[in-house]
Amino acid sequence: MRESSASGSILCAGPDEHCRRLCHPLLDSSLEPLGDWSAPANVLFGFVNRHRAIQIRSGPSVIRRSAGGSARLGDHYLVLVPWSACLLTVGQQSWALAPGMVAVIDGDRGLELQLGDCGGDGESHVVDWLHIAAPSLRELRRATGCIALDSGMLARYVSHHARLIVTGTDEPLAARMPIFDYIRRAIRDYVQQAEVTEPEALQLLRRIRSFVESHVRHPLLGADLIAREFGISKRKLYAVVGENGTSLHDMIMEVRLEAAHRVIEAGGQKMASVIRDHGFANASTFYRNYKRRFGRTPRAG
Repeated sequence: MRESSASGSILCAGPDEHCRRLCHPLLDSSLEPLGDWSAPANVLFGFVNRHRAIQIRSGPSVIRRSAGGSARLGDHYLVLVPWSACLLTVGQQSWALAPGMVAVIDGDRGLELQLGDCGGDGESHVVDWLHIAAPSLRELRRATGCIALDSGMLARYVSHHARLIVTGTDEPLAARMPIFDYIRRAIRDYVQQAEVTEPEALQLLRRIRSFVESHVRHPLLGADLIAREFGISKRKLYAVVGENGTSLHDMIMEVRLEAAHRVIEAGGQKMASVIRDHGFANASTFYRNYKRRFGRTPRAG
């Protein structure tokens, strides 16, 4: 079946309210200046069905995206390819991305992408930003929510295909070719290979998170149960999780909130039972943490 596609561009004279209002629907994120930057921002974009390819060119700036993106836009994950040095923060962990690296991010995670710095000379920064409308990769959900891939070949491959969409020079081609399927397969292969070669500590962290996700409704889910399952001391457990920039408590809280969120969005279950089934002692704790995680209060089924 032929896919629907469209492309266009936005050119803003500077980082004013007009620029922010135009960019937010495309990125599901805010684009804010760093320091006294006042240079134009240029955003090229293309859609193929629910997929998006966006090229951002701006002066020193920061892009912020709140958590809970899947609730707003459906299942998806992001692929970012910066062409200048930048700093990416997802949750409690940060990555210094060199030009031509590829960051793959779970669509439910909040992020901050800093392009340049306040003391910069107004240099223009370019980022290829892809919204892949498909269930998030299991490798992303098992740990930090982000995998950074240092592969110039992959970066060029993704960028080349993305620009077929955003330039709009051959709209029938973008609609006829399964470009996003090509990108998805390439990303999946590289992510799986990265998991095979990752450090032992990170492999253990992924296994711990997977255990937490599969036992999210266990009434005794905590340090004692997890340490016993993996045959390690609680001290080592805290250290392994802490190396990821978070705490065991925060990891369990995040997994419980995400699981409860999926049940709430599906509907059909009373809020009181959702709260109880996902290990929350009282409703006020649940509502407070849910709003902090997803930016709004939950909707009853």
